[in-house]
Amino acid sequence: MAIFTREFANADEYEEWLQEAGERITVMSITNAPAMHGSSIQWTTGPITVKYDTSDPSLAPAKSLTTMIVQIVIVAVIFFALFLYLTSKI
Repeated sequence: MAIFTREFANADEYEEWLQEAGERITVMSITNAPAMHGSSIQWTTGPITVKYDTSDPSLAPAKSLTTMIVQIVIVAVIFFALFLYLTSKI
């Protein structure tokens, strides 16, 4: 299971996502969440951040193409540096 963080611009977006996610997530923490005071809900004005655990790949945030390319380039540079180091020892 993987831990992800997701940020919502407003409480409506947060509530909609939470309804769709349902039982497929385990919420670890919520920052700036709407609060219940008596019988009324006090909505927050800032963004809501949810840290959650899930094994459902459809709820994982999408990786950008740039991020994947940077990861591949870093691994390639490390292997090339290792190759140069090993060939210099021969």
